[in-house]
Amino acid sequence: MTKKTSPVPATAAAAIASFLSGMDVLIVNVALPTIASELGGDMAVQQWVVDGYTLLFAALLLLSGSLADRFGAKRVFMAGTALFGAASLFCSFAGSMAALVAGRCMLGVASALILPASMSLINEANPDPRRRAWALALWGAGGASASAVGPMLGGLLTPIHWSLVFVINMPFCLFILVIAPYIRMSPKRPARFDWVGQTLSLAGLAALVAGIIEVGSLGFAHPVTLLLLAMGVAALAAFAWSQSKVAAPMMPLGLFRVRGMQVALQIGFIMIFNWYGMVFICTMFLQNQLGMGAFAAGLVFVPSAFVTIVGNLVGGRIITARGSQFSITLGLCIMIIGFAFEFLSPTPIPVWAIATGLSVVGFGAAITTPAAAGVVLASVDGSQAGIASAMFNTFRQVGGAIGVAVFGVVATFVPSLDVALRSVFLASALLLVYTLAFEALRWRER
Repeated sequence: MTKKTSPVPATAAAAIASFLSGMDVLIVNVALPTIASELGGDMAVQQWVVDGYTLLFAALLLLSGSLADRFGAKRVFMAGTALFGAASLFCSFAGSMAALVAGRCMLGVASALILPASMSLINEANPDPRRRAWALALWGAGGASASAVGPMLGGLLTPIHWSLVFVINMPFCLFILVIAPYIRMSPKRPARFDWVGQTLSLAGLAALVAGIIEVGSLGFAHPVTLLLLAMGVAALAAFAWSQSKVAAPMMPLGLFRVRGMQVALQIGFIMIFNWYGMVFICTMFLQNQLGMGAFAAGLVFVPSAFVTIVGNLVGGRIITARGSQFSITLGLCIMIIGFAFEFLSPTPIPVWAIATGLSVVGFGAAITTPAAAGVVLASVDGSQAGIASAMFNTFRQVGGAIGVAVFGVVATFVPSLDVALRSVFLASALLLVYTLAFEALRWRER
């Protein structure tokens, strides 16, 4: 007789992992000026501290989902958790920027292992649909709130010592490993790996992001910059071609013809492109131009952290009452208002205006994200739900990596960080206006 296990340990572990993987994207932002003053490094190096994480995270998500199927979600989840703790410890003792970037890359690999497996653990531990819906809501809330809580925690911990923004991960990892024996072992399933596609996508994304970052350091016309950009475009083009030829593609091209997927993937990419880029430049502006300490800069993000949590709760009710299409439209409009408000603020942009704008944008994002995820699942049949969700999350993380790279380059070419931040707000608002128009046209064609 099979021993019955409680779903609580698996659900708790998955929710914590979702929070960790989201938090580590942005917790380091507030600490970057302090880290740079101690370890050295220009704007490009600081961009790599952020993008070393997001790039590996994004590029390996699809492969990690296949690993979870083949070797069992619990095994991959625990391996990722152990690596996350070890990489966090490595980062906390980093004595140079090169070592820190290497540690951040390891953290990105660990997050890629954790996130898809955590969702599988929830499905396995909660066979009842109602309990599963509750568990997935908890998992989603962990990830959504982390993007706002991360900068806040970074501001609280950096004044003590910047290494604590990495040390804080370890108690969470240890807790997950302690409750591991109470999580049921996952089944293994046959899974085929698209090694050609994985290699090309990783090489293409790395070269493309590196090329964008080097535009700010070396200039667009520099041979190294041009070579990196050309390599990135060529590798990504080869990746797209390979996906139409292999038997088990990691990113089936047919899904791009589904209208709901077109809308959701674009929303996911642009929203995180805007948010990650904005937080990166915002923390630089608050500390380097306004002269705020890390603690004070972190407090600017506190209102948006709470508003985002409220937005997740409200967003679920709006989706239930009015549907995903209405929720997406409403959320995008709220975000556009938030970015426009910040762009039109006096010069230099006041701290209260930044905090208010961040809160408005965060509230809109909290309404839009779960609705877009719902559109993904509603647009494909059950056999493609896993790969469609993985594509959505991949596009979001790729958007974040490119957003930091692009907006970091903008900051190197404009006369001040105030102008850079204002440029970010304007660009973000215009991109969302385009997304809103695209969404309206695609829904009208249905």
